[in-house]
Amino acid sequence: NKVTPLTKAIQATFADDKHDYPSTQPGYGFAGWMTDSSQVLVYSKYDIWAFDVKTQQAKRLTNGKQSNTQYRVIKLDKTQVGFKKGDTLLVSAINLQTKQSEVAKLDLATNTITNVLSGNKRFDVVKKAKKADKYLFTSQTYSQFPDYYQTDFSFSAPKKVTTLNPQISNFAWGEKPELISYKGFDGEDLQGVLIKPAGYKKGDKVPVVVYFYRYMSQRMFDFPKMELNHRPNFPMFTSNGYAVFLPDIRFEIGHPGKSSTQTMINATQKLIDLGIADPDKIGLQGHSWAGYQSAFMITQTDMFKAVVSGAPVSNMTSAYSGIRLKSGLARQFQYETGQSRIGKNLFEAPELYIENSPVFFADKVNTPILIMSGDKDDAVPWHESVQYYLALRRAGKDATFLQYEGEPHHLKKFPNQVDFSVRMMQYFDHYLKGKPAAKWMTQGEAFLKE
Repeated sequence: NKVTPLTKAIQATFADDKHDYPSTQPGYGFAGWMTDSSQVLVYSKYDIWAFDVKTQQAKRLTNGKQSNTQYRVIKLDKTQVGFKKGDTLLVSAINLQTKQSEVAKLDLATNTITNVLSGNKRFDVVKKAKKADKYLFTSQTYSQFPDYYQTDFSFSAPKKVTTLNPQISNFAWGEKPELISYKGFDGEDLQGVLIKPAGYKKGDKVPVVVYFYRYMSQRMFDFPKMELNHRPNFPMFTSNGYAVFLPDIRFEIGHPGKSSTQTMINATQKLIDLGIADPDKIGLQGHSWAGYQSAFMITQTDMFKAVVSGAPVSNMTSAYSGIRLKSGLARQFQYETGQSRIGKNLFEAPELYIENSPVFFADKVNTPILIMSGDKDDAVPWHESVQYYLALRRAGKDATFLQYEGEPHHLKKFPNQVDFSVRMMQYFDHYLKGKPAAKWMTQGEAFLKE
């Protein structure tokens, strides 16, 4: 019954330094125990450490801090309960600056690291055969589908076993993604992924669609899933003359709206300064938490020429004492300690709830906005969208509302996914490219038929 701090004297970060919530800062977690219980393997921001139970001394098993690389054990056997002293473990190695991933081996007998998969790609070891020395891994980039490769534990001669998406070669997929650096609201160094349109020529200023949520730069080497849902389909835009930008966003507790807005302005301004984004042709799209952010941002800035906001909370005072219908949980925790990051209850700080609610500033909006919600939303009350839409219309603003009957928080029915994807493209095409407005944008459709 004695508690002893293990990491106190170690020059390493064991608490998540990206945690920007009004709650206890979590640790980076644990890899697991040695089977004889002599040591526990603990994660710091970069490395894997072994803590001796008896001596309470620590040994660093990897050297990620020097190269800004984060090492983590790859667990493929769900029945495994611990590690043996002579084991060789597979580990992922992700450079937090370049986002390049590698797969390596960690020899617990000698504490040596040996890379087995590397390159400007993303690698994921996904399966191990139960009774054979066979492994499956995927290799992907923005333009390379994550096909499966088979290998043994040596990883010396992997064999490609699938070619699942050969039709990619028939499309103008977009240019190779680039990392763009900029400052957060408080001066923090942040990054975003920029994907220029296919055939981009240096010096061209192009229309940009910004898609975001929280951290996005880790998608640098991700292949874009070929699906239609609540998000923009990236190649659908990059093959039609748009650049797509995926910035990291950071928040200040108590002021999530203003801090995320300033971060987004900094990120987008960097594209303008680089001569890539046409400042009169920048659009913004976000859903749920990012739907809220995008709805709020246009009350603070006119930088964006069109916004598509999915399932946003617009009034934190009305949403505060609601219920998340899918989980049955009260929404209050979300605002006090969770994602909405207010940090106080409604009675302690009503001014913060108002400050961060776009509905109270609808009269300040000068940006056309398309709001989308399903009327069976089980996460965000869909009447939050109704509130914002009606406030904007009452203030004489350019607002359009898409209600999808019977749909939850994310569109599930394929016809509706197609419908929203088409309308999103038409909306941006009109406001960012000057194409004629689609009929539904100018005439609408009556909610009740006479």
